[in-house]
Amino acid sequence: MKNGRRLFLKQASVTGAVFSLLPLMSAGAIASSQGQSKKEDGIDIGVCEMTPEEMSGPYFINNKLLRRNITEDEPGIPLLLTMKIIDSVNCKPLDDIFIDIWHCNAMGKYSGWKYISPDLEAPSGNIGSISRTDESTFLRGAQRTDKEGIVRFTTIFPGFYAGRAIHIHLSARNANVQKRQEDKFYFVGQLYFPEGISKEVMTNDMYSPRAINRLKNEDDSVFSGVKNRAAILTIEKIGDNPLDGLHGKIVLSINKDHVSKKIVPKDLAKHTV
Repeated sequence: MKNGRRLFLKQASVTGAVFSLLPLMSAGAIASSQGQSKKEDGIDIGVCEMTPEEMSGPYFINNKLLRRNITEDEPGIPLLLTMKIIDSVNCKPLDDIFIDIWHCNAMGKYSGWKYISPDLEAPSGNIGSISRTDESTFLRGAQRTDKEGIVRFTTIFPGFYAGRAIHIHLSARNANVQKRQEDKFYFVGQLYFPEGISKEVMTNDMYSPRAINRLKNEDDSVFSGVKNRAAILTIEKIGDNPLDGLHGKIVLSINKDHVSKKIVPKDLAKHTV
């Protein structure tokens, strides 16, 4: 498995570099449809529709772990996650934006709450509503976007837990890693996976068997609020099959003038965060 991970990381570094050169097709398509686009340095510029926000969930921790590889030896199919963050006003890349992600492991457990059963639905979707059980930090981390608006994480394909489709949580805020009272969240959302690849991954022994059935995206009440399927990752296989690793890509459009209500300053003072 370790040899497989090394091969994945080598191949993923090349794949990630290629992605950083891709044009903003999603943003350009939106701008063009609105008749407001123009070309600037080969990139479509226009008014880009904001990616819809979603609930933060109860499992956010404000630990600001600056790292690209968040796996911590958790078993699972390797996943390279590449996000391009753009300005919803002009479609240009946003640099120095602090992107935080967190998700469950292959069996549906979150670090910090690893003794909470993933087979039972969480009693609340509010931050701080469920007491933490431990100080583990697997599958959590943060990075700053580069000058191209790119941020990358090395992780595993998530599992699932009761009442939810497979997803990854993320937030975007100002890149202040010192004074939490000055943190301003621009965006809080979730990323999802195409049904075909989810079905294929979940047959692997690292993800099954489970006592409960996972929800498909369209059966998830949280996902149902996402318009235009803007939160579904594009997934490519690194090798011949998922075990060789997967590459998930997405363009997210946010507004730096927006103040999110999904994570607010008072949330950061809660003892579970």
